[in-house]
Amino acid sequence: MAISADRIYSLEGKGLKLTTAADIEPYLGELRAVESLEEVRLNGNTIGAEAAKALADVLRTKTTLRVATLHDIFTSRLKEEVKESVVAICAALTGLPSLVEVNLSDNAFGPLGAEAMAAFLKSHTGLQVLKLNNNGLGIGGGKTIAGALLECRAACEEQGKQPALHTLVCGRNRLENGSAPEFAKAFAALGSLREVRMPQNGIRPEGIAELVAALATNASLATLDLQDNTFTLAGSQALATALAKWESLETLNVGDCLLGPAGGRLVVEALRDCATLKSVNLQYNEIEYDGALALAESVPALKLLESLELNGNRFDAESNAVELIKAALCENDIDDDILGS
Repeated sequence: MAISADRIYSLEGKGLKLTTAADIEPYLGELRAVESLEEVRLNGNTIGAEAAKALADVLRTKTTLRVATLHDIFTSRLKEEVKESVVAICAALTGLPSLVEVNLSDNAFGPLGAEAMAAFLKSHTGLQVLKLNNNGLGIGGGKTIAGALLECRAACEEQGKQPALHTLVCGRNRLENGSAPEFAKAFAALGSLREVRMPQNGIRPEGIAELVAALATNASLATLDLQDNTFTLAGSQALATALAKWESLETLNVGDCLLGPAGGRLVVEALRDCATLKSVNLQYNEIEYDGALALAESVPALKLLESLELNGNRFDAESNAVELIKAALCENDIDDDILGS
């Protein structure tokens, strides 16, 4: 649901350096004046701890706030100062009953920032969208976030309601295999996820297999982006098994994932059970000619395709397999331009 302009307060991209309470006070005056505030956009500025605490005091009063866009707001700040800021802001957000989306991406707060927001994530059972992209969480920070989501699931159960979280963006965080077991526990317990994006995290086959198996319990998953992690055969087998369980899957991005010849074939064969797919990225996965032939046999089931990325694999763009893929698209009345270059 779109938010009307008179219910949005934005300092987006102004490049302001707000260090003290005095620095931020003119803008807080404007913020106070917005009645029935539903969205605040503060991204593209740098906010110090003292200013963040003053901001938190105002946010705490905005009980109608639904969306907090707070990415890239701590540039040039020291880690301890950032932790103080995140603690203050998240404490204010915790008590806002209408809040459904928080974006804290592109803030390099690492594990300390994860600890600072844990209490908020554990207790805010109405949160639907959480964006933590490029935060330098590392394995420790990833475990903290996943553990908090698991505790939030328990809090939902105590309150007699279903989990609300449906979107998690957590890419470029060096999560690696070490965080995978904790995220897998959280994903399996939630069961509510519709969009998961965790690209470029250095997660290897064992971790991928754990994550994908857990996500298979989220029957309404519509978007899965695991680009630029490492699958090989073990991860590909897990994905192939899970694909049949996602009856609403529309977007699958496993480009640059080293599916390999055998794993790639398993995945493309499983696509025939994914009739709802609109976008598929299989680039740079070492898929060979036999995998391309298998894909040609799966394409007839994919009648809603809008994008199919196959570049960088181990079959010739002029091969018979590609012609068969194009023919299958044509039979579905889909222009082969969706294959890109």
